[in-house]
Amino acid sequence: MKKLQQKINYQFKDVSLLKLALTHRSTGKNNNERLEFLGDSILGLVI
Repeated sequence: MKKLQQKINYQFKDVSLLKLALTHRSTGKNNNERLEFLGDSILGLVI
């Protein structure tokens, strides 16, 4: 995760959220599906 943060020049306060955001739903319980839904809902409100 450190290399990714360096590459995008951003340090996450909570690295576990970054890991969650990058985890596909096919891996099991802890995945990005809830974050995807939240992001889609926010975009729907903004657009």
